[in-house]
Amino acid sequence: MAETTQFELVTPARVMVSQEAEMITVPGAEGQFGVLARHAPVIANLQMGRVDVYENGQITSSFMIDGGLADVTGEKLVILAQRAEDLNKVSAEELKERAKGASDADAAFLTACAEAVA
Repeated sequence: MAETTQFELVTPARVMVSQEAEMITVPGAEGQFGVLARHAPVIANLQMGRVDVYENGQITSSFMIDGGLADVTGEKLVILAQRAEDLNKVSAEELKERAKGASDADAAFLTACAEAVA
């Protein structure tokens, strides 16, 4: 069995995810990076993009974040994001509909989410 690390995705509204994961890929401001168990400690700025959670070498869940901050330790990854969307629980059509009535910034984020789901 592969080693795991604790993963949390936190927005101002709630803790969206708190689970063990084999690997998590994160959209860093300097480029995409992966977090595994026993990762070196780092704090990284994040850009808008997908966060993919892996189990047994397969993506089991995906989230879109609108930038933020990643705090990585040897045992845990915490992502603090202003906005996040669980891409496994929404359809592209639903996101496009929500974008129609949203502010410009929210609409841009929701449109990016819809593209990631499609």
